Amino acid sequence: MTLENFCPRLSEAKTFLPLLRADLLAAAPRYTLPVSLSFDLVPIVEDGLFGYELVPDRRTHTYLAIGRAEAGSAVMRRTLYPEDAPNALRLVALDGESVVRERVRPRGRVQQRDLRFGEIPDAVESALAQLVLLFPEEPRKAIEFRTEVHQYLDEALAIAHAYLAEWNPRIQFCGLPNEDQLGYGLRGDHGEQGELLSRRPDMWVLRWKSPVRDIYEEWSVLLPPPDAAGVTGVA
Repeated sequence: MTLENFCPRLSEAKTFLPLLRADLLAAAPRYTLPVSLSFDLVPIVEDGLFGYELVPDRRTHTYLAIGRAEAGSAVMRRTLYPEDAPNALRLVALDGESVVRERVRPRGRVQQRDLRFGEIPDAVESALAQLVLLFPEEPRKAIEFRTEVHQYLDEALAIAHAYLAEWNPRIQFCGLPNEDQLGYGLRGDHGEQGELLSRRPDMWVLRWKSPVRDIYEEWSVLLPPPDAAGVTGVA
């Protein structure tokens, strides 16, 4: 199965990412990280895995990703880059469209290991435990998340799906920094294509071309108050 074919349907993405993040939020208070460390959860589809990559704000040779595999099993992926590997360099957009993310090939061998689990919460526990081992410095604090940025994406995916329900296209997450501003590529089953992009966190644009009709929509996202949403957040 090709990477493009494995990319989740819009209906899957709008459902799975919030559920995965909810499991991360539930488990995070049981684990600690150095007080100086923060990290981003970046939506990604890579080598048969759809979920989040955990990207720290410091240089490291080990990257963790968590999500589901093509067959549906829960996966925690650990990728180890050699000492001379560049720090997660990625491609950006080309001619207005997102391109498949690639890391620059280091001279040494990249080691990748997938641990498979029966349930997503088990994979989450494994990923957070790995984070604790990767960053042992003191002093420490419980892992906390800010969810606002991801809530905007949740809402944008749901609204985009409402416009494109008759096609339910596949959406590509390349794992790029600020990929929402570059645009997430959309592909239909019969040559339709488009993109979903963010002008700012609360403003989104949908472009879609198909033989039936073209769609161009812009909308703003209004999130509920933090106390109503139960926000703890994403780092």
